[in-house]
Amino acid sequence: MTITPLNCIASCRTGTLRNTTVAEITAALGFVPNILDDPFKVENSWGARVDGEIIAIWDYKGSHTFGQFSTYGPDDILEKLFGNHYFSED
Repeated sequence: MTITPLNCIASCRTGTLRNTTVAEITAALGFVPNILDDPFKVENSWGARVDGEIIAIWDYKGSHTFGQFSTYGPDDILEKLFGNHYFSED
């Protein structure tokens, strides 16, 4: 997989990561949170292009404290990156 940091904020949530941490997401992507998101709602936010597709991951109102993150992007890519931690909203 080719993963490149990208300065993008997703417009909607299409999935969820559960039972994971900032450190695990950082390890899977290969870089620390890189998006300056809404400081009143989001503490950790990543944007990336993975094999040509845009993905985004962010916590929402402290969700990282219980291991949950919102995601945007294709299910197959997020499943490859995060396995059974990824849940589609379909």
